[in-house]
Amino acid sequence: MSTFWLILLGAMAGTGAGLLAGLIGIGGGIVVVPVVYYGLTSSGIPIDQAVHVAVATSLAAILPASIVSFVAHWRSGNADIGFLRQWGPGIAIGVVAAQLTAPYVDGRLLAALFGFLCLVFAIRFAFPQRFKPLVERPPGGRFRTVAGLGIGAFSVFAGAGGGILTNIVMTLSGLPMHKSIGRAAAAGIVVSIPATIVAAMATKAIQPTQIGSIDCAIWACIAPAQAIAAWFGAGLAAKISADHLSRIFAVALAISGFAIVHSALR
Repeated sequence: MSTFWLILLGAMAGTGAGLLAGLIGIGGGIVVVPVVYYGLTSSGIPIDQAVHVAVATSLAAILPASIVSFVAHWRSGNADIGFLRQWGPGIAIGVVAAQLTAPYVDGRLLAALFGFLCLVFAIRFAFPQRFKPLVERPPGGRFRTVAGLGIGAFSVFAGAGGGILTNIVMTLSGLPMHKSIGRAAAAGIVVSIPATIVAAMATKAIQPTQIGSIDCAIWACIAPAQAIAAWFGAGLAAKISADHLSRIFAVALAISGFAIVHSALR
C-alpha cells in the first residue's frame, strides 16, 4: 500500500473515530485499531507487531480527541471538572493495575465478559423509554472508587477505552444522556494518559518512526483528523435528542461488543 493511501486511510479512520468521540463519548478504537492493523499488514508488517502498534497508536490518538471532546461538552454545560477530580484517580489506578497484571491474567476471558455486557446493554440503550435508571445519582465514597477501578481495568483488558463503561455507569446512575457523554469524554482523557505512557515505554521501537509501540507517523495521520472531528461530533450531540443519542450509543455498543467477543474467543 502506497504512502498516500496509508495517509488517506489514517485520516478517514481518525475522522470516523473523532465523530464517535464527540457524539457519544467513546474513544473510537473500534474504528482506528482495525484500520491501522489492515494498513500495516497490507504493507508487509508482521501480524504480531501490527497488533501492538495499532492498539498503542490508537490509545495515543484518543488523548487529543478526548480533550477536544471534553472541552466542547464542557462549553455546552454537559461536562465538569469535578468528574475528573472525583473519578479520575480511581480510573487511572485501574488502568495502571490492569496493565501491570495483564501478563498474568487471562485477558481474553475478561474481554469476552466485557463484550457480552456491551451486547446486553445495547438492548437497554436501544429502548431508552422502557428502562429506568437503577439509582438516582452516581455512586460516591467506596462505591465510586470501586466503579472507577472497574472502568479503568476493564477498559484496558478489553482495549475499548473508558468511554463505553463510563457512559453506561453514568446513565444507569440517573444522569441524562448528554451529561453522561460529557463524562465519558473525560474518562477517555484519564484512560489514555497512563495507557499511552506505558505503551511508549513497554517495548523497544522497531521502526524509526516509533516510540515504543506508538508509530508517530501513523499518529500524525490520525490524531489531527480525530480531534477536529471530535469537536464537530460534540457540537452535533448537543443538537440531537437524548433518545436518539441513546440509540446511536446502542448501535456502537452492539458493534463493539460483537467485535470484542469475536476477537477474544478466536
